[in-house]
Amino acid sequence: MSFASAGNGSSDHLSAELFWQQSGTRACTSRTRAARPPSTTCSAAVDAGFVNINAIIQHIKGGKVRALAVASAKRSTLLPDVPTLDELGVKGSEVQSWQAVAAPKGLPADVKAKLHAALVSSLNDPAVKDKLVAQGFEIVANTPEQFSAYQATEFARWKNLIETRKITAD
Repeated sequence: MSFASAGNGSSDHLSAELFWQQSGTRACTSRTRAARPPSTTCSAAVDAGFVNINAIIQHIKGGKVRALAVASAKRSTLLPDVPTLDELGVKGSEVQSWQAVAAPKGLPADVKAKLHAALVSSLNDPAVKDKLVAQGFEIVANTPEQFSAYQATEFARWKNLIETRKITAD
């Protein structure tokens, strides 16, 4: 079986490595050209791939590719009939793609609080939220401290996988 990858160390490659580690399996990785994401080559060039839902949802809905599972902790609202890897018996393979807003270190607390409040308000505005959710995004909008803790946990988890699997970047 072959998996699409944008190259060694890419997020799709690391997701596949985590899956292989947790499932005790292995597959060939087929590198796709950077200009053509795996979402456009899965059906013709490779058997499978780990792709962010917002990058592939139109291909799934259009019948070009089939979603086998989602790598999130819970089912996607966009694909409610597609099971999670955990439901299929592959424990510990959850992968979250995230976006964040960063500000300079040492930002005054009052400015940080105002910025955070404005961002949370904007993200929860139905005009914005509905568009993001329709594209596969999940609005978290947690506190800067909660995100820093999450980021540290994720960094340690991926660092461990990279070192254990001896992964290098292209």
